[in-house]
Amino acid sequence: MIKMVFMYEVVKEKQDEYLSITRDRIKPFWESHACESYTLWQAPEEPTSFIKEMVFKDEATMQTVMSLEDAQPVKKLFSQFANNVTRKTYRQAV
Repeated sequence: MIKMVFMYEVVKEKQDEYLSITRDRIKPFWESHACESYTLWQAPEEPTSFIKEMVFKDEATMQTVMSLEDAQPVKKLFSQFANNVTRKTYRQAV
C-alpha cells in the first residue's frame, strides 16, 4: 500500500467552497480512479490547516493515476484553494 499525505492551508473565506468541491468532484474523481481511500482532515486549533490522505494499492498504480490527463482539471481545482502544500509518500511497512 502507498499513502500520499498532503499538508496545506485553505483560507477561511474559501473553505466552504473548497469542501463542497472536494466532496462533489475531487474525492469522487480519485475514488473512481483506483484511489482506495481519500480522507480529509481539518485541525480544530488551526482551522486553516488541512491534511489530505490518499491510499493506492501500489506505487505503479499511484504513478499511473496521478499522471492521467483526466486528473489535470482535478489537480487544478485543488491548487486553486490549497496554499503552502507539502506532500510525502509512504509505503506500508508491516
